[in-house]
Amino acid sequence: MIKLVVRTALLLLITVLFLTACSKDTTAITKSIKYENEKYNFSLALPSKWHDNYEVVELKHEDVMAFRFITKVGKGELFRVEVWPKDQWETKGIELAKIIHISKIGELGNIVYAFDTPTDVQYDPNNQEDKEQYTLLEKDIEHIKVSFEVKK
Repeated sequence: MIKLVVRTALLLLITVLFLTACSKDTTAITKSIKYENEKYNFSLALPSKWHDNYEVVELKHEDVMAFRFITKVGKGELFRVEVWPKDQWETKGIELAKIIHISKIGELGNIVYAFDTPTDVQYDPNNQEDKEQYTLLEKDIEHIKVSFEVKK
């Protein structure tokens, strides 16, 4: 009888652990704002808490176009999506990825999309509002990165 109770308890525990491991937190996905860049054919899903808390600044350096996602309060860079000519990515980008936080996240024809995060502090540590906004949004960067989609 005791063995039956122990086996049943273990089976129940294993089932609960299995179901917990299989469940996903979908709040970041279901409550999101879509950032779409029609000119460069890509989109990202940003959590709804980003609404009115970020700006996108476009920069061009040589043949690379960068879209800097920055905080509104302190203008700290959270991440960039960069659009590279494929030949330049293969000569410069791959080497750059060895020394900074940049990685290829997509490709379309002769274009490579890269995701880049800063390597230094992007807010004034003495400004509490700036620090709070940056750290609040920074937590979502990996979820945003995996939401990247190329529009074909």
